[in-house]
Amino acid sequence: MKTDRSGGSPSSLYKTKTNVHTFQEIDDEDDNEIEIDYDQLITEDDEPVDNIFSERQQHMFIDSIYSSWKIDRSFVALANVGIYERIPTTPMVPDALLSLDVKLPKDIWKKKNRCYMIGVYKKPPELVVEVVSNKVGGEKEKKHKYARMGIKYYVIYDPDCHIYKRKLHAFELKGHSYDRLTSNNSKCWLEDIGLGLIIKEGTYDLWYDAYLRWYDKSGEILNTGQENAFFELKRKEKIEKKAEKQKQRAEKEKKRAEKEKKRAESEKQRADQAEKELLRLKKLLAAQRQ
Repeated sequence: MKTDRSGGSPSSLYKTKTNVHTFQEIDDEDDNEIEIDYDQLITEDDEPVDNIFSERQQHMFIDSIYSSWKIDRSFVALANVGIYERIPTTPMVPDALLSLDVKLPKDIWKKKNRCYMIGVYKKPPELVVEVVSNKVGGEKEKKHKYARMGIKYYVIYDPDCHIYKRKLHAFELKGHSYDRLTSNNSKCWLEDIGLGLIIKEGTYDLWYDAYLRWYDKSGEILNTGQENAFFELKRKEKIEKKAEKQKQRAEKEKKRAEKEKKRAESEKQRADQAEKELLRLKKLLAAQRQ
């Protein structure tokens, strides 16, 4: 949950070749005729996150999608980063955003690249997510601003039911306003993205809670980096245990073979002794006959 933040001074941000324009006039201008002074925009203000759960939830959004989403398209997923309109006026700062078919700029330290400028990326994000932590964040009112930005999906996760009676709410942009997506209280499917969001209990950063997780078309949850590392460790341990069992079987088989070899050698020695004894007796019998 973030409150709205304001940008720079309207009278100094936008210029054409000869004049300074008001916002309404700017809306009617050709983009190519407008010069935006990005240096005057507020791209970060170091406002802290609102609570520990929100911090973990934000981190999980980004962690899991970069760690586990297999897709042949470029994308950018960000947490707690501002979004500016095509003609930047007032930024919105969702808890998380996802934008498809874009890449991060090569130099993210340039002022215009420090947050998500729709005018720079040439498109709005497909999704923004807000996590409600109190009654004053204005998540309901933000729908109108995100709709005006052209963001396809708007998802609100209200884990403590501060502003809604249900925890999960998803909206899809139809025309210039949002329609509620058909969903239950625990999950929603975002068709144009090819992913869904579901409330799932689990542990993240050593904290057990009900987190909003990504899931794919098969219903599989996208693992976080921690989960992938854990499963990889278990996989390696399983392989090592299997290898150890195979080694033990091989050693057991080797010992059995050695034992069988010794038995065979012993049998051969006894056979050799018996043959020698038989030959001795034959010689003795022949001598007696003479």
